[in-house]
Amino acid sequence: MCSPVSHYQLAFKNVLLRSRLCSYINETTFCFNHQRPYSLTAFVLKQLNKRRITTTSNTTLAQRSHQQKTASVVTNLKQLFIPIEVNPVITPQLEIRSSDASLSQKLTQSPQTVNIGQELTGTQLQRNDLVRIITDFYRHDEIKKLAADNGLDIRLFQDAYVSFRKFCIQSTVLPVDLHVVLSDILSNAGHVTDIFPYFLRHAREMFPHLTCMDDLKQISDLRDPANWYPDARAIQRKIIIHSGPTNSGKTYHALKRYMESESGVYCGPLKLLASEVYHKTNALGTKCDLVTGEERRFADPEGKPANHIACTVEMANLQTLYEVAVIDEIQMMRDAQRGWAWTRALLGLRAKEIHLCGEASAINLVQELMVTTGDEVEIRQYQRLTKLTYLDKAIGTNYLETFDNVRRGDCFVCFSKNDIFHITRELERRGHEVAVIYGSLPPGTKLLQAQRFNDPADPCKIMVSTDAIGMGLNLSIKRVIFFSIVKPQMNEKGEKEKDSITTSQALQIGGRAGRYGTAFSDGEVTTFRRDDLSLFKDIVSRPVETIQRAGLHPTAEQIELFAYHLPKHTLSSLIVRYFLIFCKLA
Repeated sequence: MCSPVSHYQLAFKNVLLRSRLCSYINETTFCFNHQRPYSLTAFVLKQLNKRRITTTSNTTLAQRSHQQKTASVVTNLKQLFIPIEVNPVITPQLEIRSSDASLSQKLTQSPQTVNIGQELTGTQLQRNDLVRIITDFYRHDEIKKLAADNGLDIRLFQDAYVSFRKFCIQSTVLPVDLHVVLSDILSNAGHVTDIFPYFLRHAREMFPHLTCMDDLKQISDLRDPANWYPDARAIQRKIIIHSGPTNSGKTYHALKRYMESESGVYCGPLKLLASEVYHKTNALGTKCDLVTGEERRFADPEGKPANHIACTVEMANLQTLYEVAVIDEIQMMRDAQRGWAWTRALLGLRAKEIHLCGEASAINLVQELMVTTGDEVEIRQYQRLTKLTYLDKAIGTNYLETFDNVRRGDCFVCFSKNDIFHITRELERRGHEVAVIYGSLPPGTKLLQAQRFNDPADPCKIMVSTDAIGMGLNLSIKRVIFFSIVKPQMNEKGEKEKDSITTSQALQIGGRAGRYGTAFSDGEVTTFRRDDLSLFKDIVSRPVETIQRAGLHPTAEQIELFAYHLPKHTLSSLIVRYFLIFCKLA
């Protein structure tokens, strides 16, 4: 069996590092200790907005060559180390009148005008001699090996050599020690290899990372993330996995234990879901606060923190000790953009019981991760409580859009805002009241839309939504209709491309039809277009792939240590240029 550490491999590490940076930029986060807002400046927002959006067919994606990927990696490596220019030392030439004897004497005695190296050696270095010595130095294989041992690869060595030669030739006054060494070489009292310490000193001025290479490698070692959270390792935790399909009651049982506990935290994938748990918990008599990237809402009118918190998973507080923690949709730890947040919560939460809700595909990975933490693992399996039918007939045809056979309880699922607005207009033209949910709507608006749709007395009984409904929202849906089965996805390069939805996504979204205890206990799933139906049925018939890797991101402390060693660099360059090249994952 492969080592548990190997599951931290991350083909999408570029994407994850940038995406977490974006999550800091795009939301204002809240400091739990001081209860005040803080945010990070948008260092790399312009760079991220310039990312090219590509649309590629499945065949093209499958035919991507290894050679293209390798070329891309090499190009990125060449951009990691930008040299800092080291200017030659040039003595200013001043015209002095003979009558100003005192001023002339002062300038003559100034360290900036006196060539101390020349006075000590009695040798005036000529340009041709310098060029010959430095060229001989560059051609020595021993020098190239020494440079490589000190972190200078072929390209960096070449850049440093060019800069060093320019510095020596154009400087009117060389450093004393370098002048002495060069004079010794000219008089056959030294060897060209004696220049190396001074060449290395110059190279380290150009590339500051060379002075702290070992420290940077140690800081960016990501191979044992369980040890990043010593407070969590100091307590014995019990991990309870609630595994099963949608509408099987797994989250219900986890939340029941959460509300019965003395203190707890719920970590959800969506602001809307965290808000739903917040309202439900308070309604049942357990005081609960809400914490998201946009707000912190207290259950107590005077602002006293409650023992229970409902939050988005990125906002989980790892310093507070809880009796029970619930991490919803644990299979999201494989997500290329947000998976790091689930991994962080799983490894770092200080809770005696941690309840994980999600697909069975995450069980093996969670078990192996818990080997590294020493936590006890219990698995509870659930079966779907209601019937779900995949229809053999689509709503429309291939060539004609029709919304005439829409009925109460229908939910159209789209993957673009344009489709959402188009469907909403068509349905409203036919006299239907429509509830709309998509990502950029304010959480309060989305919650009101969901409440209207669920209210039996409200005439709004048709919904148009993105795949947000697949994240566990409690909606009274009779039939899920996929308007499209092609979704924009993030590839390994951080670029958006369109691809068919995965089996996991299809099951999560389609499974929202037919909810236990509602007017529509039996659910139905179909597509809008006839051509999509056969492919969709093929997708849902495939087994869900077992999760082999989880998202990972360095802690704030690691980034802070990196900044300590490289104080002149911006946050974006620390992440994109330096951390990526040094980090170790396996």
